Amino acid sequence: MRLRDWALDDRCYAVRLGASLMGVKLPTVTDDSALESGPALELVDDVLHGPLEILVRLVTLPDVQQEWNSGTDEMTWAANALDRFSIMRRTVMLASLPVENPAQIAMPLMGEIEDRLAENRLDGRCWVSGDHPGVADIMLFPVVALSQDLEVPLDLYPAVRNFMRHFKALPGFITMPGVPECH
Repeated sequence: MRLRDWALDDRCYAVRLGASLMGVKLPTVTDDSALESGPALELVDDVLHGPLEILVRLVTLPDVQQEWNSGTDEMTWAANALDRFSIMRRTVMLASLPVENPAQIAMPLMGEIEDRLAENRLDGRCWVSGDHPGVADIMLFPVVALSQDLEVPLDLYPAVRNFMRHFKALPGFITMPGVPECH
C-alpha cells in the first residue's frame, strides 16, 4: 500500500493527516498528476481515488484503534466541501494573474462550515462527526486551515477557529509542508 501524493495539495494533505492521526504508516510517492486528480492509494489489487474513499479504507485497517468512521451524511458533506475548496484554491493559486478578492470566492463555503460547526456545538457535539473526531473532521481541517491562502479572515468564524484549535491538539496531528504553524 502506498499513496500517490502531491505535497501541497489540500486533498493529499487530508489523507496524510488522517493516516497520521490513525497511526497508519503510509509510504508516499510524489506524483504530479495528484495535483489535478487528487490522491490515489495503491493497494495490491486495486487503486482507490480521492480522500473520502481512501480515508474510509484506512479506518478499516486492523491497527486503527480509535473509531474514526462516522455518519455517511457528514462524510459526504465534508468531502464535497473539500472538493469545492480544492477547486477554488487551485484556481487562485495557479492563476497566471492575481485573482481580485479571492476571499469572496471562499466565504460562502466558510459560512456553511461555520454554521455547521456552531450548530453541532449547540447540540452538544464537539465534532462534525459527533462526540469524537472522524473522517468528516479530517476532510474539513485542510479547508479551514488553508482558507487563509484565499485571504479569508478567520476572525469572522469563531466556531472554525475553535475547531482548528481542538483539531491541532489531537495526537498524531501533522502540518502540511510549507504551511506556517499560524495557519
